Amino acid sequence: MLLERIKGTIFGGAIGDALGTLTEEMDRETVKKVYGGPIIDLIEPSPFSVCPFLKKGQYSHETQMFLIALEMYAEKGKIDESFYIEKLIEWAKDEKNHRYPSGGHINAALAYKSGALPDEARVKGTEIDGALPAVASGLFRWDNSDEAYHEGSYLASIVYKDDILVDAAGLIAVAISTIAGERVFLEMEEGKLHFLEILRSFSQVEIVKSYIDLIITTIKENTDRLDELILRFGNGNFVLEPLSLSLYIFLRWGKDFRKSVLTAANAYGEFGGDTDAIGFLTGAFSGCYNGIEAIPKEWVENIENRNYLKILAEKLFEKIKND
Repeated sequence: MLLERIKGTIFGGAIGDALGTLTEEMDRETVKKVYGGPIIDLIEPSPFSVCPFLKKGQYSHETQMFLIALEMYAEKGKIDESFYIEKLIEWAKDEKNHRYPSGGHINAALAYKSGALPDEARVKGTEIDGALPAVASGLFRWDNSDEAYHEGSYLASIVYKDDILVDAAGLIAVAISTIAGERVFLEMEEGKLHFLEILRSFSQVEIVKSYIDLIITTIKENTDRLDELILRFGNGNFVLEPLSLSLYIFLRWGKDFRKSVLTAANAYGEFGGDTDAIGFLTGAFSGCYNGIEAIPKEWVENIENRNYLKILAEKLFEKIKND
């Protein structure tokens, strides 16, 4: 079952990213104009999208950053800072495949390449991109939330030095670890609140705790209007906005993979948002919870590099078994 959850997380994140990239930074009127209405399937990106050069089923740099971390765990079975930095440098040099890149990862990679020490290379920033590789830490440390938090936050700190972002990355790893390890049951409100309390107990930053508290309040209210949720949590690239919105979408609709990721991909609201990150996180959470079989087969077949994603999932699983 763990292998199915690993595959669900990897494919779910990539598919959520590919769907969300279609609408990233577009407002409601633009989405309606270029796509005819909300996204309901994997399709070719509009020329007005942030990545008009992509094809149907291709994902953005959010998934690319996650896969670098996943490759590290699958190859090394631990955080290997030198391996991770070298992979980032290789990615930074491959300009054709940056996919609307995160400035933080580019700047840190170039600084490390020039020989900078970690304190000099790490960048100041709070964009969600910096926290997403922690999903890999949560998968590898599926049986230990303490180790997941430590490694997820440490992985983020290789590139970023903001306490909010590093703490949020740790919580993402804890969330994935808790779900993959089946240590929480989300069928009823009590289980959802327990899951959020687990996340809150790991947080070391007050503003991060306040966002978890806001999710708890909203769960109790059982709010289901997406526009209201966007106003409440935000949907920009400040790490706590997409993280909170993704967690709520997952907890509210995550048992239905299709509904949850389409809700995330269409979380652009009146002014647009970071929908590829919201889609990635929601897809990773829901895919982890439900397993690969819950993801529509046509989406699995049409996602970029599907064979490599499958091989990587199996390599990670084997490394976990032999750890």
